[in-house]
Amino acid sequence: MSAETAKTAPKNRILLAVSQQMARLDVVGLPRNYELFHDAITGGDAALTREVMALGPAPTQMLLDDIGLRHRLPAFTGLSANATRQQDIELIVGLGEKVSRGVSQKQTFARALESVARSLRSERSGNVADVLAEIDYLTSSISEAMTVETELSTALRTSAEKLAASEKATSLAREASLRDRLTALPNHIALSERLEGLYSAASEGRRTALFLLSLNRLFDITQVPNDTVGNRVLKKSASIFRNTIKKNDFVSRIGPREFAFLFDNVGQESVGAIAERLNTSIINGLQLVPEENKSAGLPMELAIGVALTDDAHSPQELRNRAAIALDSALANPRQPVVIGGGKAVARTARA
Repeated sequence: MSAETAKTAPKNRILLAVSQQMARLDVVGLPRNYELFHDAITGGDAALTREVMALGPAPTQMLLDDIGLRHRLPAFTGLSANATRQQDIELIVGLGEKVSRGVSQKQTFARALESVARSLRSERSGNVADVLAEIDYLTSSISEAMTVETELSTALRTSAEKLAASEKATSLAREASLRDRLTALPNHIALSERLEGLYSAASEGRRTALFLLSLNRLFDITQVPNDTVGNRVLKKSASIFRNTIKKNDFVSRIGPREFAFLFDNVGQESVGAIAERLNTSIINGLQLVPEENKSAGLPMELAIGVALTDDAHSPQELRNRAAIALDSALANPRQPVVIGGGKAVARTARA
């Protein structure tokens, strides 16, 4: 088996398992459904896995969406946002109707006031009963106008509270869509947004290095879906990486065993030192993992692919360069760190 085939075989098995499970249950092939079943089979949420695996034949899309929303999967957060927007629209329409009613009532009162004024001016010698009747009519009109005003004031206050709650819910959904559920690190969506920002006008001339890092060489953590030890390794790795980077740097989990880093103000001359720092921190931090969970016969080093904004003209090119470099590093244990373009980085002392 070639190195390339060995590398892609686990991914192909996972995709096949997802497709087979969806076909067996007769689940519609929507992208969000694929994410739901993929996370259930490979993710770290045991509750999600139990729910999905307990589904009967032909589950309704409403049921699948409910599971995805409750577990805050990124592909399903848009559904929540759409529902919130619809509620906001209905709220605003209702307020508009109340405002229109208030305006109409004020116009009625204004006409009544004009009518009474004309009557009093033209009938100076009218009797008291007629004047009192006009005043009663005016009082009734202003009472109705005040009732509508009170209702409108209450509706505005209630609507403002609902809109504030809606905004908070949308914000929470947005935040959840940018987080990896197992490690609480930013996810691949957050990374994509950061990469787009690197090529904005405000960031022009900024030197940044993208590191794509794989734990493949360290631990065999994906043989069994939702393996407790594997999840513990991933969570611990995330904590180590978070504490290793500087304030202005960025780390995210972008795959089952893959992490991405953005290092600000970094050029090619600094790549080796950063890679060595990451490697040393993870090896030292994961020393307590049982030996049986460590990959046999592989060097205790991370596989890292690097790309520099100096060499890439777009977010897509930057990520592609880093991905190609990571593939090269995974295929050749003698070159654990590769910069986009195929250049290996010389190793310093082994951890």
